[in-house]
Amino acid sequence: MRPDYTGMFNRFFSNQRRMSSTYKPVFLRALLDVGDLHDARKAKGLAGRQWLEIRDGSLLVDLNFIAVRFAKYYWDMEYSFRLRQSHDPNDANITRLVRAAHRDGRKPPTVKRLASEEMGGFRAKVIAKSIRPEVLVHLLNDMDGLYRKVDANTVSLDGSVIKFLHDHKIMLRNGINNALTRYLERINRLTPQIANKVDYIPGPRPQLDAKMRLLLMKWQDSRCFYCGRAVSTWHVDHVIPYNFVFATDLYNCTLACRQCNCQKSDMLPDRDLFCGVVERNGGITEYLDLQKTTYDEEAYVHLYETCKSEYHTGPLFSR
Repeated sequence: MRPDYTGMFNRFFSNQRRMSSTYKPVFLRALLDVGDLHDARKAKGLAGRQWLEIRDGSLLVDLNFIAVRFAKYYWDMEYSFRLRQSHDPNDANITRLVRAAHRDGRKPPTVKRLASEEMGGFRAKVIAKSIRPEVLVHLLNDMDGLYRKVDANTVSLDGSVIKFLHDHKIMLRNGINNALTRYLERINRLTPQIANKVDYIPGPRPQLDAKMRLLLMKWQDSRCFYCGRAVSTWHVDHVIPYNFVFATDLYNCTLACRQCNCQKSDMLPDRDLFCGVVERNGGITEYLDLQKTTYDEEAYVHLYETCKSEYHTGPLFSR
């Protein structure tokens, strides 16, 4: 008799209010990629394919396969959005592992790199210190029969799980992301766009159109907003960092020279610089009213304070 995967996931989604961290839904999101085995083309390019084996009607999953995707989620959340993942004052254990492994100035590793031999030691720590003690036993409380332990590094699932995950991947991902979002909203109460951050797929940021850029040049008299130097090559800067607001709105953008833009990077400007942006916005309300996102000065100031308390680390950017 095949396992009732629909019933298992329904029980998990029904019990999501009991979550004390994001471990279990992130494990399930990592497991979804197993469904790619049902598609020969996707299976060929599946990172960590060597850790999946079909044997006698069962699917053997080496936990390295899960660790790659498990770590990728937490690495992206920490270094792109700095979302807390647990009620624990020290945050989730996996977050501490990521912090210890991260090299300053580098982007989070890709799935392919996380699956490389170079990252084997890190994956072993993720499995030993997070997946085994914090997920494997506890997840079965909601999803009894989903898998069984084969050895310290391997779990076995019924082979029918491959087609189930393939056929229902979008629906299951949406349900898992909903569980993640609802939990994260409880511990990151003032952070905007959590649902979109949870569903984040790396790609180019939305840009201001040419008309808006020309307006910024006019308002700034072709000078860098931060240092005041006249420049001809512009960079659009998100005043409150993009990774916090996760949107590109005219009221939160300025044009900056390359040097200032690179120096500011993901930093929050000091209050004097921010007040200059607020003052500018007060003089261009007729243009802001044309934007899809309504501008409210009080809300914008509150967003700055929230970013300062929940997202920003280190010194403020100043000139």
